[in-house]
Amino acid sequence: MAASPLSPALGLPFLSNSAAPAGRTFLCCAFRTGLASRASRVSHEDEALFASVAPRFHRSRCRCRPRPDRPSRRRGMVVMAKGSDYYATLNLRRNATLQEIKTAYRSLARKYHPDMNKSPGAEEKFKEISAAYEVLSDDEKRSLYDRFGEAGLQGDYGGSGVGPQGVDPFEVFDAYFGESNGFFSGRDSGGINFGASNRRQNLDIRYDLSLSFEESVFGGRKEIGIACLETCDSCNGTGAKSTTSINLCTDCGGRGGVMRTQRTPFGVVSQVSTCSKCGGDGKIITENCRKCNGEGRLQKKRSVVVDIPPGVHDGVTMQVRGEGNFDKERGMAGDLYVFVHVAEKSGIRREGLNLYSDVIVDYTKAILGTVVQVETINGYRDLHIPPGTQPGEMLKLPNMGVPNMKKPSVRGDHHFV
Repeated sequence: MAASPLSPALGLPFLSNSAAPAGRTFLCCAFRTGLASRASRVSHEDEALFASVAPRFHRSRCRCRPRPDRPSRRRGMVVMAKGSDYYATLNLRRNATLQEIKTAYRSLARKYHPDMNKSPGAEEKFKEISAAYEVLSDDEKRSLYDRFGEAGLQGDYGGSGVGPQGVDPFEVFDAYFGESNGFFSGRDSGGINFGASNRRQNLDIRYDLSLSFEESVFGGRKEIGIACLETCDSCNGTGAKSTTSINLCTDCGGRGGVMRTQRTPFGVVSQVSTCSKCGGDGKIITENCRKCNGEGRLQKKRSVVVDIPPGVHDGVTMQVRGEGNFDKERGMAGDLYVFVHVAEKSGIRREGLNLYSDVIVDYTKAILGTVVQVETINGYRDLHIPPGTQPGEMLKLPNMGVPNMKKPSVRGDHHFV
């Protein structure tokens, strides 16, 4: 029994009338695309197959007039694929090329991304666009979808369940545009920016800052000198001697990564990895820039003023945005991360916002009461010891402790034992 070309609207094969044995007739109409299919005679075996498939699709009654030259037959059912039409979601024809699919996704994903479009329904539309692109950009998934609709992607037709279920739309977006390239800075040719995360980390700078105990309590401004990387002005960050020294990587086709697909007992598994030949850059440099030796950046010294909040404690990390290494090629700068190390102070220890010190007082004076000079972070102060004070008893100077980092006007106390 010969099979005719598959119907995209129905997601089912039509059987040739000339080859079909005697049996019942199912009359199927494809209202989804505005085209009516022809009646097909199928055998009882095929009828059983159809019965097992039909529940996976939505049904609606079809009123079609029988042909006058044939006896009246029983009415059939309209069979339509579940869910939305991925081609319609991306505003594409069913014979769209891969480049047309990428272009459509690029435009629509930017338009409906929740970070840029706050209108109701934008996020849901963004998810639909990502799901459609996930399927149509993959040859195997697209073939299953064209033949069987979404049911084919779920493994209902002997497939391996390679549909868009569980796909993170934001991962699809980041994979296409490149997460660190900024929202509208994806590669012109699309593709995955495999080296982006590593290069983004290379833009950040760490600096270890040592503070005295008093500096950590009162805060202030401190000028520090850092060694940073800036774009080489000779090659503009390309690392190549000239533009003719830059070639497209032949292993990955300029995408920066390679995909390997294999069938397993659990389905089709696609593994994407960074191209080992170009390191994820998508290009090969045949002759390096002499000034930067192919690095694209040069190390330079510069000064940065850091604001230290009052009450900062040992181990705090402060982020100074935009003061890291600069990449002229991508037009972005990293951040400066300042790791704070606070020196200890003899005679004063810190616990949260409170300070603690030991004070030695003559027993007789403690019994009778006295005034002693004690060291605080604000200099020496008088500490009044009331009569009858017992050894180990704790006294305090209120509001002489450490300021709260979030509310500097709120300070702890200085306790004396």
